[in-house]
Formats: sequence, structure tokens, C-alpha cells
Amino acid sequence: MSLGALIVVVAFAVMLVIGVVHYTGGSRQRTGRDHGEVIMEFARAYPGEAIRSVTMTKDGNASFLRLADGKTGFIQSMGRHQVARLILPGDVSVEALEEQPGLRVQFHESTLKGGDYVFDSTEDAAEVSLWLCGTFALASPGHETPEENGNA
Repeated sequence: MSLGALIVVVAFAVMLVIGVVHYTGGSRQRTGRDHGEVIMEFARAYPGEAIRSVTMTKDGNASFLRLADGKTGFIQSMGRHQVARLILPGDVSVEALEEQPGLRVQFHESTLKGGDYVFDSTEDAAEVSLWLCGTFALASPGHETPEENGNA
């Protein structure tokens, strides 16, 4: 077989493999994850952690998990792979997004850069921020707390 014919056959074979992978869905990014799948993936990475609840972002690419011991679990899809990590209160900076029901999260001392995470509702965003901060927000100045009212 001549060198030119061999090059044509190899090029055709490579194109055929690429076409098969593309048409069978191997090149598509996964979407539409559900809570059960998130729980299974996180449990695979951290088998000893008890999960209380899961809140997913609107696009389904990131999930925050409330854990039983005050930590927060985080799992994010990056292409066909997922990154899971434990977040302790104070390990991140959190601020609300202005235009959407979401949070801007910056990880301290981590290779994860953080980013903007948009949720289905402001309630979901507020709940996740509570998990990440590890405490309820204090009342704004001028508002009495239940302890100040004598109602505990």
C-alpha cells in the first residue's frame, strides 16, 4: 500500500470515529441532573457525610448540599466531569447578585475560582447563603430581635 493511500485510510478512520462519538451523544454536555444523581455523586466523593437537603442552580451545573454537621457540600459539573468539595462556614465570601436570584461566591484558599450561581428563586439563594455563612443574618439597625423584645 502506498503512503498516500495509507494517509487517506487513516484520515477516513479518524473522521468515522469522531462522527460516531458525536452522533451517539458522547460529545454533548450533560444537562438535566436531578437531586438523586447529585446525592449519589457527592456520596461517592464523601461517603461519611449525612446530607439534609440539596439546592441546585437554575442551569443544573452546580449544586449546594446542606450537611448534617454544619458544613456545606458543593458539586459542580465541568464538562463531563464533576468537582465535589466540602465548604466550612467562613471558607467563602458570598454576596447577592443584583439582577437575578443568585449568589456570587468566592472561595478562599482554593483552586476553585468561584463564580455567579443563579437559582430558581431568591428563597433558594438566601437559604444557600445561610448554609455558606453558617449563621443567620443579624437584624438591621433599628429592628429588635426576639431577645430584645423579651420573646425568646
